[in-house]
Amino acid sequence: MPLRPVVSNIGAPTYMLSKYVGRILQSSINSNYNIRDSFSFCTFINSVRLPENHILVSFDVISLFTCIPRDMIPGIIIERWEEIKKHTQINLDLFLEIVNFCLECSYFSYRGNYYKQIFGTAMGSPLSPIIADLVMESLLDNVVSRLNFPIPLIKKYVDDLVLALPPDKVVEVMNVFNSFNENIQFTYEMEENGRLPFLDMVLVRQQDQTIRTEWYSKPMSSGRLLDFLSAHPLHLKMNTVNNFMRRVREFTTNLSNEAADNTIDVILKLNHYPAPLRHRLLNRGIARRTNTPPSDETQVVYKSMLFVNDLTQRLSKSLKAALPNVVLAARYEKTTKRLYTNTKDVIPPEMRNNVIYRIPCNDCAARYVGLTTTQLKKRISGHRSTINQLEELVTSNSDSPTTKFEIERLREKTALLQHSIDEQHRFNLEKTQILDQHRRQTALPILEVCHILNTPNTINKRSDIECLSSMYAGIFHTLHTKRSEVTNTATITEIPNSYQNESNHVVPT
Repeated sequence: MPLRPVVSNIGAPTYMLSKYVGRILQSSINSNYNIRDSFSFCTFINSVRLPENHILVSFDVISLFTCIPRDMIPGIIIERWEEIKKHTQINLDLFLEIVNFCLECSYFSYRGNYYKQIFGTAMGSPLSPIIADLVMESLLDNVVSRLNFPIPLIKKYVDDLVLALPPDKVVEVMNVFNSFNENIQFTYEMEENGRLPFLDMVLVRQQDQTIRTEWYSKPMSSGRLLDFLSAHPLHLKMNTVNNFMRRVREFTTNLSNEAADNTIDVILKLNHYPAPLRHRLLNRGIARRTNTPPSDETQVVYKSMLFVNDLTQRLSKSLKAALPNVVLAARYEKTTKRLYTNTKDVIPPEMRNNVIYRIPCNDCAARYVGLTTTQLKKRISGHRSTINQLEELVTSNSDSPTTKFEIERLREKTALLQHSIDEQHRFNLEKTQILDQHRRQTALPILEVCHILNTPNTINKRSDIECLSSMYAGIFHTLHTKRSEVTNTATITEIPNSYQNESNHVVPT
C-alpha cells in the first residue's frame, strides 16, 4: 500500500533555506484564482450570478504534493522569472539550483533505515505549498487557454477547485485537466439538486442562477468543539464559541437566522454548554473584542504558562496589571500527542541536541551538570579530548613551567576539569545522562541552573547559578526536602520517577 510520509522539517538542514526561497516565490504570485479564506470567498460567491445552463462543479487533485514531477518545476520558474526576479537579487541559475537542492534533500528514518523521497515534494517542507501553488497556477493558465469556451467561475484553495460549467462540458474539461501531466490527476463532483459542498459551506444555486451559501460540516464530523467541562480557561471556550457562531452565521445566507441559531444550539448542547449560557450567547450575538490594542510604540511580548485551573487566571490578572505589554497564553500538558503511540524512530541519546546532561564522578559522589546545543556525542567527545590531554600532562611527570601552565589553563575551562585536577578523580563519560531537553536555546541556561540547584553533590561553579532569581529559593527548598523524604523511605516505598536521579528518561521540568 503506497504511503505518504508527513515529516516535520523544523530543524532540518534545509529548513531556513526553504523558507527563504519560499518567501521569494510567494511574493511573486499574483493569482486571479486563489481564495484567501472562507469569509472572503463567501462574500464573493454571494455576489455571483452564473450564466444560463451552467452548473457548479468541484475538482480535486489526487495527492497533489507527492505527485508533482520535479522536472516540471524549473520550467515553471523560468516562465515566471520576470516576476520572480523583482523580489530577489539571486540570478536564475543559482535560484534554480537552490530550489532543486531543497526539494532533493528530503529524507527521514523509519525503523532504523533512512529513506529519501525521489518523487514529488515533501509533505512538511515550507517550500512545498508554494511550489504546489505555482504548479496549480500554471495548470489553470494552461487549461483556460486550451478551452474553446470561457469559464465564468474558477476559484481554487490549494488543490480544491470550484468551477461553473455547462453540464455537457464537464467531462471535456476534466480530460483537459488530466492531460496537463500524467501524474497530476483530478476527480470531480457535480452539484446535486443545485447544492455543492465546498470548503466549510454548501453552495446553493438559486432559480435565478445566483449563489447562496449554508454552513457545512462533513458527515464524518463529530461536531465536537472545546467542551465546556474541559480543563481550559473560560475565555478560551468563549472565543471558540464566538468564532464558531461567526462562521455559521456569516456562511449561512440561504436560511433564516432562526435556522442558523438552531444549528448553533445543537452543537453547543452536544459540547455540554449549559442552556442559560447558550441562550445568552445566541441572544447577544457574537461578542466583539473590547480590549484596546497596544500602540505601535509598545512592544508586545508573548509568553506561555502551564495552565493550572484558578491559579493561572489569578497570575494572568496580576501580570496584566503590572505588565500590560505582556500577553500570556495557557499551555496544556494533556494533549492528543500523549494519547497515541509514537510511531517515529526514537533519536538515540548521543545524537540529541539542545540538552542538559549530567556526568558522574568515578571516585566520589560528585556530579557535573552541563548543557550543549550541538549533538551530545560531540560535547562528550570534547570532554574526552580535554581529559585525555590532562592525563598526558599528569603522566608526563614534568615540573616544567609549560606543563604547569597547561594544567592551570585546563583548570579554568570547566568545573569538571577543575575537580579532576584538584581531587585527582576521573569522570565516567560512558554514564552520561540526559536530564532535560528544549527546542528553544534561550531556555537552556535557565534549565541548566535549575538542574544544578536541584542535583545534589554538583561541582559546578558558583557563577553558574548566580543568574537565577532568589524568588525560586522556596521551590527548590521544597524539592530538596521532598527528595530527602523519598530517599529516607526508599527501602519500603517505590521512589516516584520524578525523583529518581539515576533514571534514563527526561526529567520533567
